[in-house]
This record gives sequence, structure tokens and C-alpha cells, in this order.
Amino acid sequence: MKKLVITPEGEKLLDLTAEELAQKELDIIQAEADKLAKEQEEANKLAKKESVKAKLSALGLDEEEIKAIIGI
Repeated sequence: MKKLVITPEGEKLLDLTAEELAQKELDIIQAEADKLAKEQEEANKLAKKESVKAKLSALGLDEEEIKAIIGI
């Protein structure tokens, strides 16, 4: 893999060092983990919201009342 380096003499394509390659791989892994964590957080929020709606409905509130309470 190469990287673009801009110098006063112009642009140069240089090979990444082993350390840079390792860091790039770690960055990719971390980005994927962050993405999965965010997706899971969103899924958890949606599940909690559905749970709240079900509980309020069980208490006898209608859909409009539930929407007014939870702001949907």
C-alpha cells in the first residue's frame, strides 16, 4: 500500500511502513467496532421505545396519548 507525500519538490508515492500498515489495520477494525456499537445502541433505543409503548398501552392509553407522552 502506498501513501501520497507532498514535499516542496512535489508529490511522491511512498510505501507504508510495517507500523503504518499495522495502524491502518487497527483503525479499520476500530471503525467497524464503532459502527457496530452505534448500530446496537440504535437498536437498543428502538427496543426500549417499543417496550415503553407496550407498557403504556397495557395501562390503557391509546395511540395518541402514547405519542403525546413519548413525542413520536
